[in-house]
Amino acid sequence: MVRSPFSPIMRRIAFLSPIALPGLLATTAPGLVADSRAPVPAGRGCAGPDAPLTTTVDSAHDTVIITLGPCRVPALGATDMGSMAGMAGMPGMAMMSHGPGHEDVRVHFRWPADVWMRSFDLQLLDPAGHRLNQPTTMHHMEVLNFDRRQLVYPMVERVFGMGEETGGAAIPKTVGLPLDAGMDMGLYVMWNNHTDRDLDGVTFRLAIRYSPRNLVPRPTIVLPFKADVNIHPGAGDAFDLPPGGGSRSAVFTVGASGRLLAVGGHLHDYGKELRLEDARNGKVLARVWANRTPDGEVTGVTHGLYGVLGRGPHLIAGRPYRLVAVYEGSPADSIRGAMGLMGGIFAPDHYRRWPKIDRRDPAYLIDLHPPAATVATAGTR
Repeated sequence: MVRSPFSPIMRRIAFLSPIALPGLLATTAPGLVADSRAPVPAGRGCAGPDAPLTTTVDSAHDTVIITLGPCRVPALGATDMGSMAGMAGMPGMAMMSHGPGHEDVRVHFRWPADVWMRSFDLQLLDPAGHRLNQPTTMHHMEVLNFDRRQLVYPMVERVFGMGEETGGAAIPKTVGLPLDAGMDMGLYVMWNNHTDRDLDGVTFRLAIRYSPRNLVPRPTIVLPFKADVNIHPGAGDAFDLPPGGGSRSAVFTVGASGRLLAVGGHLHDYGKELRLEDARNGKVLARVWANRTPDGEVTGVTHGLYGVLGRGPHLIAGRPYRLVAVYEGSPADSIRGAMGLMGGIFAPDHYRRWPKIDRRDPAYLIDLHPPAATVATAGTR
C-alpha cells in the first residue's frame, strides 16, 4: 500500500472532538488575556441589529476570538425528548422549525485577519463565567463565509458548525483553511433551552486558532465538505420516518475534484449511520456510525479519518455521489425530526478551480436575506 503524504497529518487530527484552548479573551486589545470567570450581566435575545458581537485578534496566541453576548436564551418548555407530543408543544415553535434555517441568532461580521484557520473551540458561559452544558443550551451553530460557496451546493460556505453533541476540531500546521481579512462572515446560533425558565447572561465564546499567512512551508489548502440528505435552503432539513426506522438519501455532484480527508456527521435520536457512496456503482466511500444508548438516544457520531492509511477517497467534479442516512428503532412511534448531514475536510486538487459563488442564486440569496429572520450586522469593536 502506498503511504499517503497526508498520513502524518491525519494521525494527529482531532476532527469534531473536544479540544482545550488556553486563555479565552473578552477584550478587543490584541494580546490581552481575560479571566473567563469574570461575571457578566444579564443579556437580551441577541437576534436584533444591536446584537452584542465582538471579534478580537490575539496575535500572541494566534487566536481569533468571536464573542456573542451576554444573551437571554428563551425557555422552550420542559419536554420529554422521547415524546414527539412534547416536541409539538414547544411554545412558539414547531418541531420542524427547530433546526437549520430557523436559527435564533443570525449576525454578520467582518473577518479580521489574513490567516490559515486550524482549529475552533466553543465555550458557553453563565453570568459567573461557569461553563454551561452544551446540549441543554445550544442545538447547533454555524460560521458562514458569504464570499465563498460550498463544494456541493451553490450556497454560502459553512466554514464549520457544531451540533449539540459535537465539540471542537483541530488540524496541524501542515494544513490550513484560508480566510482573508474583510471577508463577509456570519454566525448562526440555535438555542436549546428545554426548561420553563429563561437563561440570562449567556455568553457564547468561540476561539479560532490559526497559522499566520506567511507560514513556511505553505500548508496544504483544505476547505469544508458538507452534504445533506434533505437539503431545503431556508426551510430546514428535518424529515420523518415510519415506526422502526428507515433511510433517506440524496444524490449530488461536487464542483471541484479533490480528496476527502476526514468526515463526521449529525444524526438525531434513533440514527444508525451515514454513508457516502459512488452513485454509479454503489461503492461505499465514507461511513460514520451513531453512538447510541440502548433506548436509541444518539450521544455522538464516529469520525472517518481516511487520510490515516491512504490519501482519502478522491471525488471527481461532475460525478454523482449519494449520501444515505439510516435510522433504526422506535418500534411503536414514527421517528419525527430526523436529520442526516455529513461534514468533513476536503483538499481540492486545484484551489483556483473552486466553483465561484453566484450572488444571484436563490440559495445564496436565502442566506443573505433569510425569510422571517432579522439579520444583525456587527464589526470589530
